[in-house]
Amino acid sequence: MSGGRSVTLKRSVTIKVIVTEKFKQYMLFEIAEARKNAEARLIQIDQQLGQISKLAESESGQQLIAQKVDSEKIQLKATLADLEAREKAVHVLALDTHFIQGNIDGFVSVSEGDNLYEKLGGMEILAKDGVIQKISPLGAIS
Repeated sequence: MSGGRSVTLKRSVTIKVIVTEKFKQYMLFEIAEARKNAEARLIQIDQQLGQISKLAESESGQQLIAQKVDSEKIQLKATLADLEAREKAVHVLALDTHFIQGNIDGFVSVSEGDNLYEKLGGMEILAKDGVIQKISPLGAIS
């Protein structure tokens, strides 16, 4: 039973995929691209570290810049380690199983008289090779 006034609210939507060879290839491609970008940035950082001593006017300025660049380098190395772990995980995914790819924000319109718990309850989308197979309340897709 809906009334007159309504508002649009944000809710979480879980994206699940059915693991296929095509999905695994897509994930491996995405990981490889992210790895390539991180490795290119690491090379760029190493080159910048060599130029810092020439460009910074004071020793304290050099240290500050070097610390910032080193921090980014550490973060990129952690990203590379994470990407390697994700790549290994993709290789062992069993075909035709469900994999949670992530969460996105969805929007729902609620009106006076609506059941707020039903409207704001989490939703799941199940996709296979990018095509939506099912949309259900959270937990309905096993």
